[in-house]
Amino acid sequence: MKNVNIYSINKIPQVHFLGRNVSNAEKKKDRVLFWNGSGFEFHFKGQELWAQFESNYETLEPWIAVFLNGRINSRQMIAKGKQWVCLARGFDENYQSDIRVIKDSQPMSDDPKHSLKICKLALSKGGIFEALDEKKLKIEFIGDSITTGEGLYGQVNDMDWIGCHMSFWKTYAYETASRLNADYRVMSQGGYGIVSGWNNSPFGVIPPHYENVCSIVKGSYYEKLGGYEKYDFTKWQPQFIFINLGTNDRGGFYMEPFVDEATGKSYKMNLASEGVPCEEDSKKISNGVKNFLSVVRSNNPDAKIVWATGFMSIPEVMPSIYSGIEEYKTISGDKNIYTLEFQDMSCEVTDEDKGSRQHPGPKTHRLAADKLVEFIKNNM
Repeated sequence: MKNVNIYSINKIPQVHFLGRNVSNAEKKKDRVLFWNGSGFEFHFKGQELWAQFESNYETLEPWIAVFLNGRINSRQMIAKGKQWVCLARGFDENYQSDIRVIKDSQPMSDDPKHSLKICKLALSKGGIFEALDEKKLKIEFIGDSITTGEGLYGQVNDMDWIGCHMSFWKTYAYETASRLNADYRVMSQGGYGIVSGWNNSPFGVIPPHYENVCSIVKGSYYEKLGGYEKYDFTKWQPQFIFINLGTNDRGGFYMEPFVDEATGKSYKMNLASEGVPCEEDSKKISNGVKNFLSVVRSNNPDAKIVWATGFMSIPEVMPSIYSGIEEYKTISGDKNIYTLEFQDMSCEVTDEDKGSRQHPGPKTHRLAADKLVEFIKNNM
């Protein structure tokens, strides 16, 4: 790495950052890339460009994806510690290029040390940074492993739960934002639900974390990073919010009870008959939906909020989800709440269509993006 100028990431005004962050992120030495899809982008002129990252983890490493002039150029894991990564080399210094780098993996709730920071950029001498045009459309995506992109970088029979098989850039969410040239925010976590995680855990749920920067990872390490701080919604207001939750609540009906080691209390989602939740758990889901919509609306007063279902068949919980939506609309009078149903995985015929770990593959995500783009264009 010769003949370059090195810049602290927060000293480059032309850089646009993607994803949620703490209120005073611009005053920090480095930038934490908390959620999947978080990252940075800008125009540049120069022969080569490098980025210094700092990675930490115990078992689940972070991955990044690099886009040059709108197309994927590389994808790699970031090893533990600080390191320089070459983003571009051999470019015509008179030609303006676009660069976008995103965290391609979700925050890992099972790894309290999992983190990724962007520290510095190095640009060849004589090179310049140039700002992007401001994106007028803003979209927020909230979801589980589907929105994380679990299974999108694995072979059909790969069943290991590891970071390399997850890829946000291949999801319906990223494709939708890219097609519409939209700025976006994401919060998603594999295995998490509305009121119950995949294993019946009442702690594996998204709603309690929505108003925080990134509190999904437990422990003092993330608290020091700022993940437990309240997120400042006033700095970034989306026109559209898409929620895709419920798949893991459905899974709880077919899993063993979850026992909280701290209290000894057992938790289980129960069916009254085949395919029909008991009344208590049906009400639990509908109340969870209603309450979550209330929280999302209170922080995003003007957004169109869309509960999008499909991808994976969840007939046991769909009536409860729709019931919760209707209850919220009746109580609030909110006329900017919508539902949308995607094509499920039955469209995947060949192995190329399918994802690993029995998750939706590229075809299902692409069809979902088609539907979202159409919806947004019709409801601008």
